[in-house]
Amino acid sequence: MKNIYSLLFIMILVMPLSAQYSKKAIERYAARYGIKLSGGAILARAETNYIGNEKDQVIHQIELGRALPQYNAGFWAQKRFGWLYSEANLLYTTYGMTYDVTTYTTEGQPLRNLTERFGYVDMQVMGGVISHGFRLGVGPVMHILANQNSQLTDLENYNQKLRRISYGFSGAIGYDAGRVSLDIKFDKAFRTVGDHIYYGFKKSRFLETPDGITLAVAYSFAGED
Repeated sequence: MKNIYSLLFIMILVMPLSAQYSKKAIERYAARYGIKLSGGAILARAETNYIGNEKDQVIHQIELGRALPQYNAGFWAQKRFGWLYSEANLLYTTYGMTYDVTTYTTEGQPLRNLTERFGYVDMQVMGGVISHGFRLGVGPVMHILANQNSQLTDLENYNQKLRRISYGFSGAIGYDAGRVSLDIKFDKAFRTVGDHIYYGFKKSRFLETPDGITLAVAYSFAGED
């Protein structure tokens, strides 16, 4: 009888430990998916450029004044492989640029504030290391232009050649807490602010890149509470 009681006592002790081990093992190889929202800033600095006419006379001075906030919304998925993880994001991203435009005319030099707005579908994969919920990852991103509206098109001698697809690279630091994930991400764009801007047939000399830094919150429909 003592042996039976001893066996039952051991089983009572081992069962919670086994369940806890199984839960941790599942978490180490868990798959998670859900929605993601983020917001942040474009880091392009002020920069000045000029539009000339066919006689090489300057008719507009265009200064990149500031960038409007960046917002992202979409879907994400994550798969863990022990202390490694991979992640995929499908996000719609919007941001804008404002320009201070001085036009040289015989009546004076009026100053206008003009804006460009962009919408991109961002497809991104990322991978890295994870430990105790903390993540460090990097990966490439493809930007697909979905929408663009520019007030610069009203300028004399202005032309634009839009790139439908561009690329970039990202790095992120994140933390997973149950079904919620938090990330701080830096996006490096492989295009300049002036890639699409032409004056006649001459490409603009804007060299700043629309790099961004964002804070993201994701919610998983699958995972541990």
